[in-house]
Amino acid sequence: MPKTEKVDSGLRKRMIAEAAYFRAEKRNFKGGDPVTDWIEAEKEIEAGPGNPETRHILDRIEEQVATANKKLRALKKKVSGMKAEARKEWKQDVEKLAELRDSLEKRLQEIRERGEDASRKAQKQAEKIWDEISEIVQRTTSRRK
Repeated sequence: MPKTEKVDSGLRKRMIAEAAYFRAEKRNFKGGDPVTDWIEAEKEIEAGPGNPETRHILDRIEEQVATANKKLRALKKKVSGMKAEARKEWKQDVEKLAELRDSLEKRLQEIRERGEDASRKAQKQAEKIWDEISEIVQRTTSRRK
């Protein structure tokens, strides 16, 4: 919240709890850490609504991270059921996708930490990473056919 506004501690706690819940819900309550969700939600509430453009950027990147996580889980499952010779090529793509997902999450964290001062550079880097993720997913999808 902006420093000039005072919020009742009970209301603040409910706002943080709700934001933490939505974080867990975004990932279908799988993985993650409730304490990390709480800390991130607390930062979000303390920062206040912020710049709408920054919020939009964050929302879009969060959706991309969630999509990357789903694709990565699906590819890992598919690779685990393959024969050794076919698994090698797919495994490389899965590892690259995991690296890119981690990089995208790092950019998201940087933008969150900067809040209003989120740089265009971080946004452009996140977009480039997403393009690479999309390319890998497209390549692996076309291999199935």
